[in-house]
Amino acid sequence: MSQGVETRDREPQEASTDPQDDVLVVGGHRFSSRLLVGTGKYASNEEMNECLEVSGCEVVTVAVRRAHLDDPGKSLAKHLDREKYTLLPNTAGCYTAEDACRYARLGRELLETDLVKLEVLGDEKTLLPDPTATLEATATLVAEGFTVLTYTCLLYTSDAADDTPCVDLGGRRI
Repeated sequence: MSQGVETRDREPQEASTDPQDDVLVVGGHRFSSRLLVGTGKYASNEEMNECLEVSGCEVVTVAVRRAHLDDPGKSLAKHLDREKYTLLPNTAGCYTAEDACRYARLGRELLETDLVKLEVLGDEKTLLPDPTATLEATATLVAEGFTVLTYTCLLYTSDAADDTPCVDLGGRRI
């Protein structure tokens, strides 16, 4: 136990050789593919959908900042097959725990999911994450019922973050 945060001990399980057992479980979600693909930087929505199809992914990240709240017709989510893909809202571009939590809540409402890829940036030049703010936001969002996948870098940590890994708070590193 570190800094008053209770860790979750898990019993070791024997590895299965059955392909049906080879699933990624994140919270209450099960996926046969471990590939998560982003939706940024494609030349067009058609190109994005072709790439997603070829990749075989099941989870697609969507930056909440690109949701076009002022014009839902332009929303990226409109161009994604919700029957085929699980949409994973992310908090890209957030520099504080408060902003990241606000965007996570927006993503939950817009995309109707408890999943969030949590990004709290600490440096504008390198775009490395702020591990302390990430831990703060993770604790808040887990307490609110989110399944949090954290974008973090273990090489870039502060003293406060070194002793409290995200998994202790119920988050999952990605």
